[in-house]
This record gives sequence, structure tokens and C-alpha cells, in this order.
Amino acid sequence: MLYAEDLTEGQIFQLGTYTIDEAEILEFARKYDPVPIHADPTAAAAGPFGGLIASGFNTIAIYQRLVVEAIWTKVAGIVGRSLEIRLPRPVRSGATLTGQSQIQKITIRPERHDAVVIFKTELVDDERRPVLVLVLDALIHLRPAESPPAHPKPSASAS
Repeated sequence: MLYAEDLTEGQIFQLGTYTIDEAEILEFARKYDPVPIHADPTAAAAGPFGGLIASGFNTIAIYQRLVVEAIWTKVAGIVGRSLEIRLPRPVRSGATLTGQSQIQKITIRPERHDAVVIFKTELVDDERRPVLVLVLDALIHLRPAESPPAHPKPSASAS
């Protein structure tokens, strides 16, 4: 397990990949975001994007899955405190998303036995075009007193 002391500003976590299909776009939209550009292929074809696109919330859910697999299974996270989200391009059926998350800032708070860690994540599509840019402010545990440091310390790029 990586604790705040094991992390470094600039450290990069590579995300896995996730391919979204039309059935998932429709199922998610019909349940959580039933606007025509997400939930009705016929209406979406006549809409501003010329076809069906994933809900931004569906894209955020994909981000969450990828970031849990890449980071939160390895890092002693406590909780996310805030998100800043941009969705620069739509996600279409068949797109395979991937990306990376980079630590922007670490503020150790010994009095609270935690650290505030700012992660900036970018998801890109098959053509390497950004579809989501997300900045997360999260709390990470400091190492418990009885726990030895992780060896070796992660390099500037970790997966």
C-alpha cells in the first residue's frame, strides 16, 4: 500500500482502457440521464452531435472505474473532497478510453495524519483526443507509525 509519504508531485499513474458500446450508452442514459442525445438514437442523429453520445456522467463513471483500478487499489485513500470536470469532446459508441492521472500537489498535514493530494486526470479517445479532464482533491493517509516505508519508492512514473 502506498501512503502519502510514498507519493511525489509529478508522479503519473497510467490508466487502463475501457471500450463503451451503444447498449451501455443507452442503458446508462435511460436510467440516469434520459435526454435524447444520450437515450434515443433517432433523435440523437438529428441533434447537435449528429448521433448518439455518452452522457457526461457515463464518462465520469468510466473514469471512476479506471482510476480505482490504477490508483485506489494501491494508494491509501480516505476520501475525495472535490472535483473539477471538463468534457471537451463527446464520447461515441465504440470508443476506447484511456489516459493518465498525475499528482499536481501534495500537502502533508501531520496534525490530521493525512495529506491533501491533487490529481489531474485526462481521459482520451482512440485518436488521443481528450474527452474528460478532471482535477480531484483527495485525502490520503499518512503511513501508520508501525508501518515501514514502501520499497522501492515509486519513480516519477508509476502504473
